[in-house]
Amino acid sequence: MKEIFRKIASALLFAGSAAVTVVLTVQCLAWFQTGFLHTYAPVIASVAVTVEVIYILAALLFLLRGSQTVYKFMLTGLILAALILTICFILQATGFLDRIDSVEDLQALIDSRGSFWAPIIFIVLQMLQVFLLPLPGVLTVGAGVLLFGAWETCLYSYIGIVLGSLIAFAVGRVIGYRAAAWLVGRESLDKWLQKVKGKDRRLLTVMFILPIFPDDILCFVAGLSTMSWKYFIITQLIARAISVVATSASVAGMVIPYDTWWGILCWIIVGLAIIALFILLYKKGDVIEKWFFNLFRSKKNRDIKTADDSIIEGTVKQRKRAKAEAEEPGHAQVDSDGHSGMRDV
Repeated sequence: MKEIFRKIASALLFAGSAAVTVVLTVQCLAWFQTGFLHTYAPVIASVAVTVEVIYILAALLFLLRGSQTVYKFMLTGLILAALILTICFILQATGFLDRIDSVEDLQALIDSRGSFWAPIIFIVLQMLQVFLLPLPGVLTVGAGVLLFGAWETCLYSYIGIVLGSLIAFAVGRVIGYRAAAWLVGRESLDKWLQKVKGKDRRLLTVMFILPIFPDDILCFVAGLSTMSWKYFIITQLIARAISVVATSASVAGMVIPYDTWWGILCWIIVGLAIIALFILLYKKGDVIEKWFFNLFRSKKNRDIKTADDSIIEGTVKQRKRAKAEAEEPGHAQVDSDGHSGMRDV
């Protein structure tokens, strides 16, 4: 009965999000009375709705094929799109957007009327993007820097991300595996659980600090591991502080400026380095992960694994050699007693 109810609720959520996304896309574009969006609104609406319909059909296809991880990811994106369009429609209907023509106007409005609610909303958004919303942290931090400035964004992001990390850990620790698998996908969760099995504290500590690992998924993994609440909280307070300060300062141009020739050159180099790192991880990700995890394997286990690999490799070579010799014409087979397999005349 619970399974039937869950499927019905998921279907209704999908259908409702799809309908809201398509309808509000047209409504929000029709609101603009001047500018580029007003002039080309019909064309933009047609293209947007077409892309949305293709997206919805693709999500249904993955659902029918049983790809639950991909379907849930796409469903989350559809829900997020519906929420953003709903907020945009409300802001349009209330006349809020009519009073905002620039970033400075938005900041002035926040200072005058939203000084209390705006930080709270931003903190909640940062919290949700850890365990629920598939939003890149750089994107939310960049929006925060425009609205609040670098240091306020750093503070609000730190609070929200740490709270989100604690919630993700609590989901794994209190609710259990099924809830964590539903949120992040069973395949991804099983993959990282297997990788940190038996050495979760050492591995997870390093992985939370390094920027190449999925911190959000690892919070669920930590909740399902043997890591204690105290150890996890201390780890998050340190690791998230490093990542949030670095991201906020970089986006705000405090580390590398955007308005000088050498700053632009540095950002180009950083961009190329990120692209190169992405290609490297894409092509050699398995090799890098194997090397990294071998660093935390004990010397005894490494020796055993090396010996096992050598035995396996030797066995494979011996079988290939025997097969090649057997295929040679006129080859005389040898029995277990060492006698030739050819008959005596």
